[in-house]
Amino acid sequence: MLENKQDSCPPKQSKPGDGFTEDELANALDPLMRKWNPEREYEEFTIDQLSQGPKAVTFAGRVVNFSTFFGSTPKEPKAKGWHYLLVKDNTAAISVKIYFPHNPYPIRLGVLITFWTAFISDLPKDSIPISGVSVTANMFPGRVTSDHVMLHTGSSTDGICRTPLRFRKGQPLQGLMTLNSYLSSGHDGVNDAKILVCVKSIGAKKKVPNKMGGESELVDVLLFDHTGEVRLALWRNFAESPKEWQPGKTILLISSPRYMIEYSGKGGVGVTRGTMIDVEPDFPDAEWLRKYAVGLTRKESLCLEFPEGVWDVDAAEYGVNRMFFTLAELDDWVRSDGQHVFSGFINVTIMKMSFVTLHRRNMLMCADCGIPTYSNTLKIPCRNCNKNLTLTLNPNIIGTLLDETGCIAPGKLLWSERAWEQLFGRHIQEIIEMSTEVAKYCEMRMLFMRLHLVVGWDGGEVGRLCVLGCMQ
Repeated sequence: MLENKQDSCPPKQSKPGDGFTEDELANALDPLMRKWNPEREYEEFTIDQLSQGPKAVTFAGRVVNFSTFFGSTPKEPKAKGWHYLLVKDNTAAISVKIYFPHNPYPIRLGVLITFWTAFISDLPKDSIPISGVSVTANMFPGRVTSDHVMLHTGSSTDGICRTPLRFRKGQPLQGLMTLNSYLSSGHDGVNDAKILVCVKSIGAKKKVPNKMGGESELVDVLLFDHTGEVRLALWRNFAESPKEWQPGKTILLISSPRYMIEYSGKGGVGVTRGTMIDVEPDFPDAEWLRKYAVGLTRKESLCLEFPEGVWDVDAAEYGVNRMFFTLAELDDWVRSDGQHVFSGFINVTIMKMSFVTLHRRNMLMCADCGIPTYSNTLKIPCRNCNKNLTLTLNPNIIGTLLDETGCIAPGKLLWSERAWEQLFGRHIQEIIEMSTEVAKYCEMRMLFMRLHLVVGWDGGEVGRLCVLGCMQ
């Protein structure tokens, strides 16, 4: 009877498929992840060698401008949207319209992309002329089998396609001007004007109401060179690009920027469809500005990161060869050859302290994320970029230090955590948890105290006198 029941059960019906395998569906929905094994052979070209017509070509370049649009078009009804890219290598630039079937590509300014396509077109007659752009490409990876793109995010490709357009070795870059010259008069009537700037600070992402009734994302980036500062407004698509930029380090070459008048009446810069933003360009002027920015950061920054592993602290304190310096001797030693790496002792008197003042102002701890941030806690989110910051003790706690030959101004020393704990005789957490009365007593006890500081100098990496330890 059991066998008859089993025979009487109806067989399970399988759902009819659509004729595509799971791999084929995944490749169509996420073209970046598909295996690219083209049957035809693609010829590699630089962008200036590309010409209009049907031909299987591959080329690479860095994104210097882009826009993202959502919706379908009559030509590609299956697309969810498209990117309009301006891509350049060391020779020329090309505009690329690349459709995406599901989600937009993770495009950022400065990212290196390799393209494979079977057709290059001339620019449409009604298109806005852009300096250096003479051809265009329309691609739909995942839908058109001859199209494919690859985004390079590894460090192995950092040196590729970094040279500015029309740069000639040994000659100044055409159209390049200082920031002050651009803001005063260079923006008016100068074709293909260029400014070379360094990132000073990156603002938090804001949402601003637009004319369509929705909201647009905005990120303000403060830029500087040796002549001035300016604000760069990055809207919508560009809001994600500054995430990888570093204040005081990232260099930008902006070609044909948009000049704007801000509410304050000062000049600012923006991005138009013809603007090109080279991230970390490679040419002598950029290298000079990079060194200038590093030197300025060393001189002005309050919260430099303490270098670990540069000096042998035990040997400096208890070794056989221990050097003692007056401040005048230390100054002569550094000025004679600032690239030395050495350690020694100085004997100084604390002439002034601001411990109680900073405690009351909630400024005992500090960090620098382009804009100084203060608090009386170890960790705090940056009010500018919302990143979690790890704070260190404010070097302005210790005021002027004096010996018989000279003095050190407040905030000019770079203290290690070990040195702070030896000076106060307690851990960092205990220092910031002091009450106001205890802070007053601690300041009164330490004022006019004479102490030995174990110091180290490394002109190549830090360029500032570092305090390795403290002996009272």
